[in-house]
Amino acid sequence: MAKTFLVVDDHPLVQRAIGETLQEIEPEAQVTFVGRLSDARRYLRDNPPADLVLFDLHLPDSAGIEGLIALRENHPESPIVILSADADSPMIMRCLDLGAVGYIPKTMSNEAIRSALRLVASGCPYLPPQVLANDRPLRRGLEPLNNRSADPRQLGLTDRQIDVLKLIMRGLPNKLICRQLGLAEGTVKVHVSAVLRALGARNRTQAVVAASRIGLKIND
Repeated sequence: MAKTFLVVDDHPLVQRAIGETLQEIEPEAQVTFVGRLSDARRYLRDNPPADLVLFDLHLPDSAGIEGLIALRENHPESPIVILSADADSPMIMRCLDLGAVGYIPKTMSNEAIRSALRLVASGCPYLPPQVLANDRPLRRGLEPLNNRSADPRQLGLTDRQIDVLKLIMRGLPNKLICRQLGLAEGTVKVHVSAVLRALGARNRTQAVVAASRIGLKIND
């Protein structure tokens, strides 16, 4: 089935550039553009969950993290990657804490943005280099990998724990992970704890950072 991408940005030139890149990456994908938070909420309400939402933090009817909070609360099944001119690490980490699965600063070079879009369109998270450099995972020995297809089994994760990791990287809370995998909440908590230990992370935000930093392959 063709993927569905929702681009939430009110700048026509940005929409065009992102759309062209996404169509190059996924020629069969359906790419929808909206310029307001209200339109994004309406689209997600009336359609199946999007495979990826690219979301600008500054819209005519929303500024800052309020829009991200609203979409995550009402549409947790749709993974959100922030595409914003705000590039400071505290804002990036705040967005990750609120459930974003990636962050692409508009201040990066065109080629860097294209590479980041290729990554998130394939189902993998993306974080800018300054975050990966400044928030190292606790576990020693986890070094960055040049190959963006590292197998999570290298960390000793079971197949079910890898399934849980994939959903964590999509930003899903435990209750939705339970629903997706047909597991009891207590079982999911055990698997989440195992994933965090394997990544040397204290929380989900650190898990996203750690998995991005070492280049884990989490898409099917």
